[in-house]
Amino acid sequence: MRWFALYLPQFHEIEENNNWWGKGFTEWTHVNGAKPLYPGHHQPIKPLNDNYYNLMDKETVQWQTDLMKQYGIDGLVYYHYYFCGKKLLEKPAENLLKWKDIDQKFFFCWANHSWYQAKNGVKKLLLEQTYGDQSDWEAHFQYLLPFFQDSRYEKKDNKPVFMIFAPKFPEKNEMLDFFDARCKEVGFDGIYVIETFIDASSKDNFNIFRENQSKHTQLTYIREPAVSYEILNRNRRKTAAMFAVRCMRKLSTLGILPWVEKINGNRIYRIMQKKAPRGEKMCHGLFFSWDNTPRHGVRGYVITPPSKEMFMEYAKSIRDDEYVIVNAWNEWAEGMVLEPTTHNGYKYLEWIRQFREREKV
Repeated sequence: MRWFALYLPQFHEIEENNNWWGKGFTEWTHVNGAKPLYPGHHQPIKPLNDNYYNLMDKETVQWQTDLMKQYGIDGLVYYHYYFCGKKLLEKPAENLLKWKDIDQKFFFCWANHSWYQAKNGVKKLLLEQTYGDQSDWEAHFQYLLPFFQDSRYEKKDNKPVFMIFAPKFPEKNEMLDFFDARCKEVGFDGIYVIETFIDASSKDNFNIFRENQSKHTQLTYIREPAVSYEILNRNRRKTAAMFAVRCMRKLSTLGILPWVEKINGNRIYRIMQKKAPRGEKMCHGLFFSWDNTPRHGVRGYVITPPSKEMFMEYAKSIRDDEYVIVNAWNEWAEGMVLEPTTHNGYKYLEWIRQFREREKV
């Protein structure tokens, strides 16, 4: 049972974000601009000791590495933004590759979705994801290869682990055949693919998803809380409760009535344990809290933290998984944070360490 946490590299300036969102934009911009939207709403979330770090600083990456090791996180899953040759937020991973003395296990999650900007109800395409042909795949592979060959990059059965965020695209099978063959040509035994499942809005979607997986896919990542939130919405789709949620959200969006949907975290954890997909060749996700109102305001929603007992029970139920994916190490603008905060300190890291010590996993 190896614990990896998703890792957002958007804590340094890049030219594109400056152009799209304003000079100096980083993830801290969302965090610092957050406001409480209802009584008792804990915003903004602040890092312990005002540690508003910059990921270009080597000391920060060393601190994160020491912290994850101390509390039982085996490695980090870096979001990899690659658009048919165009890279975004690539420097933290490239720096880690250069900083050989930082002993941090990691692998990539290819965040292969287009980027949009939403303003005043209008959605604008900023950067479209396309997949190209073999020449483009070769360029992508050549970029990935130094990471794959690094001793700190996670391998399974002599195959570099590569997660795909949005695995539904026409070129997938041919592209992964190409990556697998190229991996074998350079001395690996192929590529170890993890496909991400999110859309549980229909009961049939998971079976369809599994039927359309690549032959190189070894595991399905059940991304939480997205999957269980979709199951919750599916089960209440035609209920009075869902009608009320939609009405209140509309009123709040129009500025008529301040309101944000708030869901009990234990309720989501019960869905994770009882109704989310289970079976062979899966790695299950978990989270500790969710609050994306810093990004979306009243259009967002809040999931309160589960109890410690509920976390322990769920973690025990997936203890035979090869990998556990925590969402997330540092998604500060979505309220999913393992790093210490002024409000929670090291609480969730402590929970993980206590679980692993108790269960000896």
